Amino acid sequence: MNDPRADDRSGTGHRRLLLWPGLVFLLLGGQVLMILVMAYVASSDRSFAVEPDYYQRGLHWDEIKAQQRHSERLGWQAKLELGDDVNVLGERTLRCLLSDRGGEAIAGARVDVIAFPHARGREQTRVTLTESAAGVYETPLRFRRKGLWEFRLTARWRSEVFTHVEQGDVYPPGESRPWRR
Repeated sequence: MNDPRADDRSGTGHRRLLLWPGLVFLLLGGQVLMILVMAYVASSDRSFAVEPDYYQRGLHWDEIKAQQRHSERLGWQAKLELGDDVNVLGERTLRCLLSDRGGEAIAGARVDVIAFPHARGREQTRVTLTESAAGVYETPLRFRRKGLWEFRLTARWRSEVFTHVEQGDVYPPGESRPWRR
């Protein structure tokens, strides 16, 4: 006769007891591994960027909007231009023409710019432009990526603060834009 205990002695019953818990632990371990891989991919993506100090900006949203309204009331104009000449370091001249409501140049201001490509918002460049002529401020700047860039300008003159945000395409000199071929 077949003795049921004979199967237990051979180890098949013991293996059967470990099969289901082992399968559960294997599936849970696979889930944990997938979560770790996804967390790594999400945190190492260079195109992902979070607005710096976004929480503080949210807390001070009313002051930011008041500054924007103040800039509109001032009526100042900031025109950003990118020079075509490239120096040996790969830098081009970023130029800002700053004028008041009447078109008069604003001399003696401090002009700061934060520039970054939209494709890599984490790669921000902060520069202070120097005045080269009345109302003309410029600095050499290296543009490592072509495409759409955002420029955030802050101009301080006496007690006035003017902010301006502009987006523009940055391409190497002579290269046509994809939509202008």
